[in-house]
Amino acid sequence: MTIKIYVASLEAYNAGKMVGDWLTPSDYANFESFYTAIQIATEYADEVAVHDYEGVNLNDEYPNFEKLYEFCKALEDSHLDEEVITAYAENTSEDLDTDLITKAEDYYVGTFDSFQEYADDFADEQLHNTNDFLKSYFDYESFARDLEYDYTVCHVSNYNVAIFNNC
Repeated sequence: MTIKIYVASLEAYNAGKMVGDWLTPSDYANFESFYTAIQIATEYADEVAVHDYEGVNLNDEYPNFEKLYEFCKALEDSHLDEEVITAYAENTSEDLDTDLITKAEDYYVGTFDSFQEYADDFADEQLHNTNDFLKSYFDYESFARDLEYDYTVCHVSNYNVAIFNNC
């Protein structure tokens, strides 16, 4: 999903008028053209705020527009799905910038049906050379519950989870 923002003039808003427009940062070739579009949409207002986001759940009314633009452009170049990165952003409450994308790419473990599925696979790998008698005493559910503290687990579409290391 592409990130879109609704930029608005605060002066007009405080005067009871809505002056603004929806913009897609990644549609612009460079930051200067994006910033010009913001100025045009808000009729060159002195104070500009973001009243709504689409594609990411954020509440930052006064983002750094240049960092937001760079984030959206870098999002297109990432090998990870946009939904996975935006879910990571929402769960970590970090600023939307290119560092966040790098972290998401570095810490990404994978997407699974559930954290339990990941934990079961991880436990099976660790217990591979263990005696079957001892394996029968292993508590997979407790292991998954404890292991989850070491990861960031983000819910994504189709009831899946994207899992990231906590580093």
